[in-house]
Amino acid sequence: MENNKKPIGRPRLETTMNPEWYKIIVDAGSKGKHITQFLLELGISWEGHHALLKRNNKYYEAVDEYHKLCENYWYNMAHKSMEETGGNGFNSRLWSLIMRNKFSSRWSEQSRVDLTTQGETINTPSPIQIEIVRQKIDNDEDKI
Repeated sequence: MENNKKPIGRPRLETTMNPEWYKIIVDAGSKGKHITQFLLELGISWEGHHALLKRNNKYYEAVDEYHKLCENYWYNMAHKSMEETGGNGFNSRLWSLIMRNKFSSRWSEQSRVDLTTQGETINTPSPIQIEIVRQKIDNDEDKI
């Protein structure tokens, strides 16, 4: 016996995406827009966005492309300022803050120290002192 009934609810689209969505997402990245701007334009909530990232490969690829283009846009803002005016009038602190916040996995000003004690408590009679030793780079480029 054949089952001709259509499934209830909206079909899940794990491998396809509206081409117009792709264009909107990529366009937002190429203009350096914040992610919320394309989410609002597409009518997607944050929860929906995270769900789509997990289950829809095409959406994930579009958002990945968005991130690359967006980072490139902001990087080029600094590059263009350096070429045109030598950086005069460019707010490097604001730019750095944007880069660290938007692209934190690749842009950071903090150092991380991983101290492992295998579960043992650190007991010392005096405070722990840490000395930071910077490695001297000896190559011809530094001598120019």
